[in-house]
Amino acid sequence: MSKLNQSVCALMVCAVAWCPLSAQANGFEDFEDAELIDQIAGSVARGYGRMHGYQVEFKLIGKEVAHQSPLLVQYNAPLKRCTFYISTQDRNWHSFEQYLLFFEGLPKQVVYEAFFAHESGHCVQVKEQIDFGPKQRRHREELYADVFALSHVQRYFPKYRKAFQEGQLKMRRVALGVQRDYDFYKELVKLHYSPSLQTALVVKNPQDRAFSIAKAVDLL
Repeated sequence: MSKLNQSVCALMVCAVAWCPLSAQANGFEDFEDAELIDQIAGSVARGYGRMHGYQVEFKLIGKEVAHQSPLLVQYNAPLKRCTFYISTQDRNWHSFEQYLLFFEGLPKQVVYEAFFAHESGHCVQVKEQIDFGPKQRRHREELYADVFALSHVQRYFPKYRKAFQEGQLKMRRVALGVQRDYDFYKELVKLHYSPSLQTALVVKNPQDRAFSIAKAVDLL
């Protein structure tokens, strides 16, 4: 896992948050969901930190820094710390709102929580020393985080699980035009309907669930 410990993990979607630990103006004061995202950033991210035994911190990335994604995470193994790097570029908010369209009809809280659960999944994977090996490592890490987000919805918002799953597939289908190296959509379809994933989604113990999800991804 040494190659993963200091690496910045990739995103399922463009997600953003208002850093709850800073009084610094972030440029999003007029965004109607800022307060909701602020609460979710703390509750979801720290919730998984408590479950898996690591700390969580948030850091703002200023507008002067060139940065494509609104939110990235990095896990520091020696410190057992998951850091969320939050971009404050206004254009990221606009792109983020476009991603919400894939989940039209779902409550925003469900979608926002799933986005932060996806990012938390990257840290959980490294913390629990789940390594998918050198072949398509990055691809499998993204699939793992996708399914980790789905497990969050299954656990906390079960009645929205099917609708979220459909939105997730729509989003990954569109991504084929951008990320041609991997067919996330095709493999997500396999995962969504695999018996091993159905079993993993209902596992109660956090550590056992994390490894059960990894097993489902590994069986592809």
